[in-house]
Amino acid sequence: MLKKFIPIILAIIVICALHTTSITAEENSPGQIRRLTQSGNNVALFPCLSSDGQKMLYTLEIKESEEEAKAIKIMNLENGTETELFRDGTQPAPSPFEESFLRMGSKPPVLSGNGKIAVFALGIDNPLNLQDHFLAILPTDGSGFWVTSFPIQNLEGMDLESLEFENGDWERVANYALSADGNRIACLVKGHLGPRRFGSSSGIILLDIPTKKQTTLLAPEFKTDGWTWLSSPHRPSTGGGWAFCLSEDGQTVVFGAQSSEDPKNYDLYTADWNSREIKQLTDFRDRWFSLADITQNGQMVLFFYNGAKKQGIGTYRINSDGTGLTYLESQTAPRVEFFDMSGDGRFALFKNIYQGIKLNLQTGEEIVAFSEETEGYVQGITPMDFPHFPSFWRPQIMSVSGERVLLVGPPQGKDSPEIYLLTIDTD
Repeated sequence: MLKKFIPIILAIIVICALHTTSITAEENSPGQIRRLTQSGNNVALFPCLSSDGQKMLYTLEIKESEEEAKAIKIMNLENGTETELFRDGTQPAPSPFEESFLRMGSKPPVLSGNGKIAVFALGIDNPLNLQDHFLAILPTDGSGFWVTSFPIQNLEGMDLESLEFENGDWERVANYALSADGNRIACLVKGHLGPRRFGSSSGIILLDIPTKKQTTLLAPEFKTDGWTWLSSPHRPSTGGGWAFCLSEDGQTVVFGAQSSEDPKNYDLYTADWNSREIKQLTDFRDRWFSLADITQNGQMVLFFYNGAKKQGIGTYRINSDGTGLTYLESQTAPRVEFFDMSGDGRFALFKNIYQGIKLNLQTGEEIVAFSEETEGYVQGITPMDFPHFPSFWRPQIMSVSGERVLLVGPPQGKDSPEIYLLTIDTD
């Protein structure tokens, strides 16, 4: 008897499978916005996208418990499943602060292009108030948890107690950028633990994850009466040249630094990871490079400059060898204020009033990436937007080929935003 119904059962299964595939394709079709987070009374912040657009890392501010806390979550965008990777107060701090518990820092988390490594800043509030002092490196499959600080290498062998240093580490991690394979991290570090402080100091440390080896790329010499820069460039990212990024191949670091003895002179520089060779990229001699991005192969840099020199405020494109400096002009907006660039160097995203614009960097063509007419657009108390980050951070909100982009917006009845996925036609 059962054999008579087998063809009918198989037909039903096929129809259901086709229907499921149709729904999935519709959810991910170009020109649509899909909601990703359901945070309730909590707040979803600082989303970061993997290169293929399949995974998202974000910060969750937890307000539903008695004590507010932050957590880091990873989400699979294909099936919506998510895993909590870290929460405030659950991990003890490293030596010599073992009696304290680690808490999320002020910086956004970063996800490697392959979606396998999460990196974020951590701090403690007891016995010292140290914010962003540690860097956490965490595989997104939960297989390990490593926390490191950054010793000042040229303090090795010195009598730190007589110099009133409380610790031989750089005080805080101000910025960090991650290669696509998760094996290399470039870190901008500032300050040092000591009551005298010896004036402002900063440096760039290269961290190799497989070996856990730290190498100083750029830092001042320490004398008993303070810090001394022996040559240019110096004072990376402390005078307004805060642009900082690493190519996805992990080969090229881009940073802002003081380019002469004049404290007002700043420019962008590139550094080769393997050779440690540093080259000056721009010749603006001004200190207002507030954001930069570099293609995955390190061949082209896009940066936003908000000073008065050259052609003035706006987005510029330049080859990594310093040639081809071009000011990008918009057909629809007063200027191009870019949010992100696709890793392949084809597209840049910027905002014009209530519209998100996708600029083809090869042809100059501009199309509306999203507007109030886009399917899935949320009509909240504020318009939908690209995610906002702390100043001078390069948000990785677009997949490497530019077809997937993260958005934020408050749904109806909610003051704080949720995170959404915009799918764009890149043909």
